[in-house]
Amino acid sequence: MRFRKITGAACAATALTLSGVVSTAGPASAAVVACGTTITQTTTLTANVGPCGDDGIIIGADNITLNLNGFKIIGVNRSPGDHAGVRIPNRTGVTVRGKGTIQRFDAGVAIFGGSGNTVSGVSLLDNVNDGKAPPCDLGDGISMLNSDNNTIQSNKVVRSGPYGGITTIGDSDGNMIKGNTVVGSNLQGISGGGCGNANQDEGIRLEGPGANNNTVVNNNVSNSLLAGIGVHGNVGCRNNPPGPFDTPNNDFNIIRGNTVSGTASILGDGESDGIKILDQGPFGTIVCAAANTTIESNNSSNNERHGIQIPGTSINNTVNYNTVNSNGVDGIRLGSPIFGNTFTNIGPTVLDLITPDQPTFMMGTDFTALSGSGSGNVTGPLVPVGAIDVTPPIGFDSSTSGCDPADFAGFPVGGIALIQRGLCARQTKVDNALAAGASAVVFFNEGSPGREGLVVAGVGPTSIPVVDANFATGQTLFNLTQQGPVTIRVATNTTNVQSQVNVGAENNTLMKNIGYENGEHDGHDENQGCDQNLWVGNFFGTVNKECVKANGGTGNVSNPAP
Repeated sequence: MRFRKITGAACAATALTLSGVVSTAGPASAAVVACGTTITQTTTLTANVGPCGDDGIIIGADNITLNLNGFKIIGVNRSPGDHAGVRIPNRTGVTVRGKGTIQRFDAGVAIFGGSGNTVSGVSLLDNVNDGKAPPCDLGDGISMLNSDNNTIQSNKVVRSGPYGGITTIGDSDGNMIKGNTVVGSNLQGISGGGCGNANQDEGIRLEGPGANNNTVVNNNVSNSLLAGIGVHGNVGCRNNPPGPFDTPNNDFNIIRGNTVSGTASILGDGESDGIKILDQGPFGTIVCAAANTTIESNNSSNNERHGIQIPGTSINNTVNYNTVNSNGVDGIRLGSPIFGNTFTNIGPTVLDLITPDQPTFMMGTDFTALSGSGSGNVTGPLVPVGAIDVTPPIGFDSSTSGCDPADFAGFPVGGIALIQRGLCARQTKVDNALAAGASAVVFFNEGSPGREGLVVAGVGPTSIPVVDANFATGQTLFNLTQQGPVTIRVATNTTNVQSQVNVGAENNTLMKNIGYENGEHDGHDENQGCDQNLWVGNFFGTVNKECVKANGGTGNVSNPAP
């Protein structure tokens, strides 16, 4: 998953738009509104708006109402940048209603800052960020960005992405998401554009960080990609509970009375859950998972993987009175302990061209040992792997170099693999290189905007030397291989120690849930001693261990529900 980062670019775009304010006349107005109009009075549409290449309508005052009056606001959905059908920048008390339709923007409604706004009874269709250029902050049917106490109620949100149908982003607290129908949040970002963001679309997405005390109630969510309802973790920390220097977590959210079904991944990788607390950030990094979440009286059934998943870094959650039937793996699953890698680069680390003779690359500037690298001192032919592109402009996550074992067809045993950062995980690339007989791996950065320098995230741990080069170094090495044979020396001296990062999902209460006919277990606790998890009075057909006491099925009866 890639967490978006709301930057000054979004605020700057809003400020530029507001510089051309067009006000409607009078205290309330029935109006034909053009694309890009900023309204400062309560307005009722009398005709469709658009198609618009930029924003549809901008709200320029507090405490006003935009009544769609059954009409449409229509976008182009193919112009680069972040465009909203209705943009609400730093406003309070605004209402958008009227049984109209907002379609084909990067977001149907985008609320930037402010508080206490309402979006009610609106249809939001085909609002998708096409990923052509950064910042790519939008990509939802309805986005709330650093905005509190909004009410999103009784809307129909269809085919949004690549982030979510309804999303809280950043410090967005106390929002009410109620009685909405969210369908088809299963769209991938377009690789090769500025965003990428494949395989992470969710029906309702509490992204944060700092999205606390939000209520998600009585929504019907179907056919999402990563999760029907997802509560994200905080990528600013590694352990739970957060330390004093970490950014806020996403805690004390309530998910109650929702129906979630049909969550399934396009790639068939089995990563899609009905209701999910996420424990990973970009490139598989472990994050501080949300805690103190109430998941109550939901029906999360017929999803690809788990009905409800609590990861190994999440604590103090309450999971009561839910129905979880016919999911592909488990009805309810509590995650296992998390293990991390403590990596030490003892040095020296060497990346040296033997032939042709070239100036020496500088450790720490041009290259570094990648976290998780094994130790070794090897010399061999440098072999480019798969589809490598070193000619800017280069798309975000566009390189598939090393992602497929077929990329290593004909790879010489003992060769050193040159692999470009890109679409799939580094670990996948390293595993493929090992299987092909590589003696070392040289990664280099992709070259797309923001991806030119050295990379922090690592691999493994693995048994062979793995170094990371910046884009310029990788570009030099690749171009040399196109001119003739290249022999290179790679040397590393490292240690890797596996250590337990977290004891597992603990201190969770699971009471009077019902689950039958799930693919593996109806109730599943991966923790060795159940870590103070309390399973009481659940009605399950199958369970995985004694701590998950079930009324019927393979578990022992304990504290049966009345």
